Amino acid sequence: MFDWLHARGGDADAKNDVLQRLLRAAGGNDEVGDLAVALLLLALWPGLCVNRYRLRPLCRTDTLDADLLGGLTAGIRSAQPQRTRRVAATLLRNLERDLRRAYIREDRWSRLTINLDLVGHKVAQTESDRPEEILSSARAALGEDGALLAAVHIAGFTQREAAAAFGLSHDAARKRCQRALARLKQNYDA
Repeated sequence: MFDWLHARGGDADAKNDVLQRLLRAAGGNDEVGDLAVALLLLALWPGLCVNRYRLRPLCRTDTLDADLLGGLTAGIRSAQPQRTRRVAATLLRNLERDLRRAYIREDRWSRLTINLDLVGHKVAQTESDRPEEILSSARAALGEDGALLAAVHIAGFTQREAAAAFGLSHDAARKRCQRALARLKQNYDA
């Protein structure tokens, strides 16, 4: 069966019908459901390999394989078979999208955490420390709002994300960013 499912070409509708039946069976919380999940994982294995290749550059930890298998298992268990037309495409694309977003979000948060750790410390200013140099300069010019401004305009966070990291409301972060930008413009235009 797997040779037929993994082979290129063939009747795509017939393959999807088999996957659809397995997806329906995977909804049960019994041995049949567990077996259907395992069979779907094996049936979608080539697609998992493609997702792994695409996501490898984004994953900063050694959890990619576990994230893929866990995410696909969760996707299978939570899927609504009556609303899923193309099982393989839906499950694999949703998995890739969700993990891509999670890895990008983790990368942003780690950059913000590193930058926040550096806010209170003197940083050696070399060419390789350019983000830290900018953060240090922003803090020196703007005080505590410099770190907020750096998080939004240098690290690429939204004002809402930076506000949450700094323990501020979104409106407070937005106003602080506006005032800090106005101070920078006033100081450097004069």
